[in-house]
Amino acid sequence: MARRPVWLWPNLLSLDAPLVALAWFWIFKKTWLIRYYHDLLPWLLAVVVWCVCVADRLLAERMAVMGSRHQTPRHAFHGRWRAPFSVLLVAGILAAVVMVLYQPIALWKNAAFIVLLVGGCFAMAFLESGGGVSYTKNILAGLAFGYGATVGLHFYGPDSSDIRSFIGSREVIAFSVLCILNITAIDHWEQSRRTRDTGEKEAYETLLALLLIVLAGFSLFLAAFRADAYRRHFFYAIMIAAGSLQLINHYRSRFSLDALRVLADVAMLLPVPVFHLMVEFQQE
Repeated sequence: MARRPVWLWPNLLSLDAPLVALAWFWIFKKTWLIRYYHDLLPWLLAVVVWCVCVADRLLAERMAVMGSRHQTPRHAFHGRWRAPFSVLLVAGILAAVVMVLYQPIALWKNAAFIVLLVGGCFAMAFLESGGGVSYTKNILAGLAFGYGATVGLHFYGPDSSDIRSFIGSREVIAFSVLCILNITAIDHWEQSRRTRDTGEKEAYETLLALLLIVLAGFSLFLAAFRADAYRRHFFYAIMIAAGSLQLINHYRSRFSLDALRVLADVAMLLPVPVFHLMVEFQQE
């Protein structure tokens, strides 16, 4: 068996999603000017995201073996190492439960609807046929990731008692839409490689490009006319991530599927240093 490149291991080990979650956790912390939160909060976020990803990939691999879903390298990897991943998943769940007990009860209540979103994702995994892109599951997954990565920080902000301000936050909505498009982009790229229909391939590229351009344009509008200094930097970060995904989408034929999955993560991480430089420049 060929040796896997080093850059692929974070994706195979399901470490990519927790890394993205922590990166945007930091961006939201700076944007919302959160100066205090429980020390275990970022660890809890990383562990929960990792557990959800591993559980999803183990489920997907099992369904692929049963013939109801297409097999991918990352799912095959989880299937080959199912026993170690299962043990680590149980340990991760137990660690998450312990860390949750240290969080305020009010935070649990604010995060209750996110559990429903995650449950909806797994329900769709059983219901989908595996013959195409599951947009419903992608929307649920993107919303769960976007709101899940930010619910803890919002709780420690000035509007913690108003859950409606969290659900309707422009920053959280924009980030959630970005997450939905990121997940959908990977599915589009995989589906485009599987089909021989040229029209279908073009449809996948055009739809994704249109949605990413709309998100980037709307983010630019919010940054220019509807945001204060720190939120302006945030929407520029969203615009950079959306633009990066579109650039990858345009040149997707030049990369392998494994490389595209990693590049999708890179597109989500690329705004972090740019955001940092903008914030530092503003403070000088």
